[in-house]
Amino acid sequence: MARNLVVCVFLITLLTSCSFFGEQNSEAAATRRPAAPVSSVTLNYSAFTAAQWLNLSRTLYSEGKYLESIGAAQTALHLKPDYAEAYNNIGAAYAALRLWDPAIQADQQAVHLMPGMQLARNNLAWALQQKSREKH
Repeated sequence: MARNLVVCVFLITLLTSCSFFGEQNSEAAATRRPAAPVSSVTLNYSAFTAAQWLNLSRTLYSEGKYLESIGAAQTALHLKPDYAEAYNNIGAAYAALRLWDPAIQADQQAVHLMPGMQLARNNLAWALQQKSREKH
């Protein structure tokens, strides 16, 4: 089920980033251009490396696409379960969404896997501080 969700998030990201849902794919636009040949596309998400998924996650995060960023980082984790940097990206994206509990959980996992990762330690401290502030 989680794999299907990741693939779904990736497909939505892919379709959105290539403007699939934009005006150029509307009925009005379709009447102004010749029909494109139909081709079958098979997406093999495991053809990408964990590092490539992490890079996609970083790019999506920088574009403010936090849910898509989380999905890409989760795919990286599927390929490399001990990937501290992917957990760190997940934590940062959840924090951007102000979802402190999953942010803290992801940051804790990143610190657990890579205790010397100062960025993950900083993100964890910040998420804990923000969660505490919102309680009061």
